[in-house]
Amino acid sequence: MIRFEGTYFDGKSSMAHPVGISSDGTVIRIRGEDGQMMAEVPLRVCVITPALGTTRRSFRLPDDARCETDDTEAISDLERQKGENPGMRFVHLLESHWMWVAVCMVTLLVCVWLFMSHGIPFLAKGAAKAVPYPVMEKISQKALTMLDEKFFKPSELDLANREKLTALFQDISREIGTGHDYRLEFRKSPRIGPNAFALPSGLILMTDELVKLAENDREVLGVLIHEMAHVEKRHGLRQVIQNAGVFLLISALVGDIVSITSTAATLPTLLIESGYSRKFERDADEATGLYFIKKGWSIRAYQDILVRITKNEPKYTGSSLLSTHPATDERVKYLQSLENAGMK
Repeated sequence: MIRFEGTYFDGKSSMAHPVGISSDGTVIRIRGEDGQMMAEVPLRVCVITPALGTTRRSFRLPDDARCETDDTEAISDLERQKGENPGMRFVHLLESHWMWVAVCMVTLLVCVWLFMSHGIPFLAKGAAKAVPYPVMEKISQKALTMLDEKFFKPSELDLANREKLTALFQDISREIGTGHDYRLEFRKSPRIGPNAFALPSGLILMTDELVKLAENDREVLGVLIHEMAHVEKRHGLRQVIQNAGVFLLISALVGDIVSITSTAATLPTLLIESGYSRKFERDADEATGLYFIKKGWSIRAYQDILVRITKNEPKYTGSSLLSTHPATDERVKYLQSLENAGMK
């Protein structure tokens, strides 16, 4: 039997009645100070309001009547009898102890950080893989249109040079054989300078300035393999989805084509100004280094053009994708470690 003191409001007036309350687990009885029965109702029809900080507890009765009490333990016993608010009792327990509140806040922050740093990238990887090729082609065409309008001019490379590099590129794509429809196009860009970009469909853009900066075909080859790795691993889509956050991530996972194709608006900015994450750049560098090692070549040619691009960067107003994220010296050191490991 639960017994406690409280205040009763009959729902007909605002008058407060001091009462004694008892419950046998089936019926709640409310008696006035003179012992007169003021209400007797089944416990099952009572609605016990969840605890809110240190405010008085209450429960509602039929006909808008209610009872209030400072005896929180008695109300907790009623909740257990009725099997009500189990989750809220736990929340109230946490709210009543500041150390638990602090622990919950820290736990929440850690969970948010883990989701942002690991959860979103993991889900973005799966979402990018789920995007069908026709959608990637549409995204790439929109991105190409924006790039041509803002950053590129028609290539001025002579036909023989373009045909030679295109043939080299086709040989590489057939050899690697990842199943992507790779295409190589050339553009001139006095604003960006020596650079190359990979669009999700497999279209790779290389600037005249990069071709002129390269001292041999193997340097160009290294850049092309690097960009092909970005396509194969869908780094562009993954980076856009990660940057856009949870909304685009959900849209991609559920197949919202309209939302996915709208990413074309942010892809040029990503390629020109932001570049890929350190991990994506390292993944592409690793693919390039391993290809060179497999062929029995030194990775030095690829390292040399990375360094040369960095030295030429101040001449151009645009950012250089190949010289950032991470810094060139860090990338060169990583490539050197790959080559040293491959020689053992």
